[in-house]
Amino acid sequence: MRRIPVAQTIRDAYIFAGTNLGGIIGLIWVSMVMITVARFFTFYRFYNDFIDFLASGNGAQMGPAMLMMMGYLVAVMLLYAVMFTAVIQLALGARTAPSVIHFAFGPLEWRMFRAFFALAGLMLLVAAIVMVGANAVLMLGAAKSQGAAGAFAIMAMLGIGVVVLARFLLLAPAIAVNEAAPVLRRAWTLSAGNFLPLLGVLLGLFLPLLLVVSLIDAAVGGKPDVTPGATTQVQMLAAVMHARQTLSLTCGLGFFFSPLMIGLLAGASVSVWRTLKDEPKIEILA
Repeated sequence: MRRIPVAQTIRDAYIFAGTNLGGIIGLIWVSMVMITVARFFTFYRFYNDFIDFLASGNGAQMGPAMLMMMGYLVAVMLLYAVMFTAVIQLALGARTAPSVIHFAFGPLEWRMFRAFFALAGLMLLVAAIVMVGANAVLMLGAAKSQGAAGAFAIMAMLGIGVVVLARFLLLAPAIAVNEAAPVLRRAWTLSAGNFLPLLGVLLGLFLPLLLVVSLIDAAVGGKPDVTPGATTQVQMLAAVMHARQTLSLTCGLGFFFSPLMIGLLAGASVSVWRTLKDEPKIEILA
C-alpha cells in the first residue's frame, strides 16, 4: 500500500497554484463570473423569502426560492466541472493556459460533472440517514431534548462528511480526467488506508485559506446586531439580514480567492493520484 506524503503533496499543490496562477485565472474566470452573478441573485432571493417566512410562518413562500437554489447548485456543479477539467489538464501538462478566455464542455467535463453530482448525492444521502437516526433517538427518549438530538445530528454529519470528503474529494478530479473507471468507486479503492494523510492534506491546503477569508469577512462585514437575551427566531432573523447585507462582500471574496482554491485542489488531486495510481513498472534497458 502506497502512503501519501502529506508535506510533499501540500508543497506540490502550492507550487502549482503559485506558479500557474495567471493561467488558472485565464481558464476559470468566465465560469467564475457566471457563478458569482448567479450566487448573488439566488441567495438574495433566498434570504428575502426566508425573512418573509420567519415573519409570516408560511412555508409555501420558500418554494420558488428552493427551486431556484436547486437550479443554482446544478449550474454550479456544471461550471466547476468545466473549470476543474481544464485546470487538472494544466497540472498534468496536457494543455496550456489560454491567452484570454476558455470555456468548453465535452465528454471529460460531463464525466467530471457526474462525479460531482454523485458526490453531492452521497452527501445528501448521508445527511438524510443521520437526520432519520436523530429523530429515532429523540422518539425513543435516548436524547433528553431536541437540542441534544440536533447536536448529535450535527456531530454525526460532520464526522461522516469529513470521511467522505477525504476519501473522495482529492482524488475525484484527477480520476475523472485520467481514467475511465467509475470515479467514486475508483477513488474509494485508491484512497484505502490513507484517510489520515488525505485529511491532513485537506486541512493543510484549506485551513489557512479559510482562516484568512474568515478574518477578512469578520473585519469588513462585522457581526449581526442582536439584542442580548433575544429569542432564537429574532437571532436567526438578524443573522439572515446580516448575511443579505454582506452578500456582495461574500461573493466578491469567493470570486477573488477561487483561482487559488481551485489551483490548490487540482494540484493536490494530480499529486495524490500520481502517488496512488497502480501502474506497471517498466525497466528501460540500454
